[in-house]
Order: sequence, then C-alpha cells, then structure tokens
Amino acid sequence: MDLQHNVERLAATEAIRDLIYQYSHLIDRGELTVVAELFADATYGQCDANGIPIGGLIDRDPAAVLRANESFVQMHGNPPTPGTKHVITNVRVSVADNNIEASAHSYITVLQGTDELPLQPILIGRYFDTFGCIDGRWRFTQRLCRIDRTGDLTAHARRALS
Repeated sequence: MDLQHNVERLAATEAIRDLIYQYSHLIDRGELTVVAELFADATYGQCDANGIPIGGLIDRDPAAVLRANESFVQMHGNPPTPGTKHVITNVRVSVADNNIEASAHSYITVLQGTDELPLQPILIGRYFDTFGCIDGRWRFTQRLCRIDRTGDLTAHARRALS
C-alpha cells in the first residue's frame, strides 16, 4: 500500500472515531433528533454477544430511531437531558482496503446522576458498528448494541429492556 492509501486509512479511522464519540455527546445533551439522523443510513438495534442482530431492527428510518429513543430515555431538568455520560472505550476501528467501508467494536459505560439518583454506572455493554463513506462523508451503516449488565435504570428507562 502506498503512502496516500495509508493517509486515507488514518483519516478514515479518525473520522469514524469522531462519529462514534459524536453520538455520545449528542445523546448526553438530549439531542435525540440529531442522534436519530446519525442513523439515517443505518440498521439500528440490539445484538447478542457475538454481534448477531436480535429482536426487531430499525432499517434506515431516523423517525423510528427517534421514536425508539423517546419511548425509552427519560429526560430530566431544563433543558431536558437524560443526565447521563456515555463513556466509550476500547474503540477498535477496522477500515477495509477500499477505504470506503469500515467496522468498529467498542465498549460503552453509561453513568447517570439526577437529583434523586447519586452518580453511578447504570449500563455496560458493547457497540458493533459498521460504516460507509457516503458522498465523501463517513456515516453509520449499522449500530448494534449488546447490553452486558445494567444497574439502577429507574431514572433512565421509561420501560423495561427487551
């Protein structure tokens, strides 16, 4: 591989990491509409421990992603936010040789604190993501989440996890 190809690969890796982190910032600020737009070109849902989809998936439907998040995430305060901090770690990005497709695997720890709930971890899990470079911009093409363990979700979830 030549230098230009390697530079493109590094640029892709950084753009993908930024996209992963952008999700965390947006969800923690309660910007659910913008979060949903991140998945306009993606399949979105839950998966098993090996990253295999389970349950009903949302396919390239940001309105459905928005409805799913609004029906699940409780908001607190003014402006309304979930009172969370999504901490993404151990991000491993793999860019395909064509430099227009990629995948990533990362860990998620969600911390939450509200007026009634002391700061604590409420969820740990993993993201299994795929990406495509669409019109010169990296986009999610799949976001699957594996929830490994939960803590006290009473101030976070509007309904039980399925």
